[in-house]
Amino acid sequence: MRRFVLAAVAAIVCFGIAQTARAATALHVAFAEYQPLGPETAKGVVIYSHGRSLNTEDMDSPPPAYLATLAQAGWDAYRFDRPTREDSLPASSADLARRVQQLRAKGYKHVVLAGQSFGAFLSLMAASQARGVDTVIATSPAAFGSFNDSYDTWQMNATELYKHLKALSRTRVLLAFFHRDDYDPGGRGARAEEILTVRHLPHLVIDQPRELAGHVAAATDLFAQRYGQCLTRFLDGARIDARSCDTINAPAPEHGEAVVGSGS
Repeated sequence: MRRFVLAAVAAIVCFGIAQTARAATALHVAFAEYQPLGPETAKGVVIYSHGRSLNTEDMDSPPPAYLATLAQAGWDAYRFDRPTREDSLPASSADLARRVQQLRAKGYKHVVLAGQSFGAFLSLMAASQARGVDTVIATSPAAFGSFNDSYDTWQMNATELYKHLKALSRTRVLLAFFHRDDYDPGGRGARAEEILTVRHLPHLVIDQPRELAGHVAAATDLFAQRYGQCLTRFLDGARIDARSCDTINAPAPEHGEAVVGSGS
């Protein structure tokens, strides 16, 4: 009987430790098959921030397919995992900004923050807080609810986005907005383009591309197939036009060819 009790206590303790460990925010390697090359060998590091759901743990969701494309191209890819109960815009963006500084201190020459939905807002906010964020990839940015569930705050997915774009300096920005996204108040692509142009920030705005719809369209294989090469070139420093970026509209450029467009 005593052995049974001790075993039960040990199981509870181990479960508690596991839960505690899981509760902490952390950087995890995004793909087991793409282990980090390290700051001396990799092009740089990409930190992907997932979204935030009220009823599920988004850190259990797989990373987007385009992140694997970047890893294949020589970027070290990590996930910034945050349990829902600890996740907030102020705390998580500050946490992410600290991790940027840590990775810079390790010797990474280029740091990219990528995020989906809530994670897109975190990436934009951290980029304005931390020195040394070269590029932000923000897909379907949303942190204030959807049209159906949070109508009173839903418009803030636009107004707060514009505020954070205006706070950026010396950062390249790639934004993606999609048709039939219930979190999108509409018109964000054109307004974001205006803000980034006025601020003279190199940028690429993918706005309502055909055959890609819904809030998580950027996580799909189709998005990676059509825009993966474009994202890679953008991270490498190319100036790219959104239309020529889509492989449906134009073939990939010849090796070494400069792609010049609205990202100037």
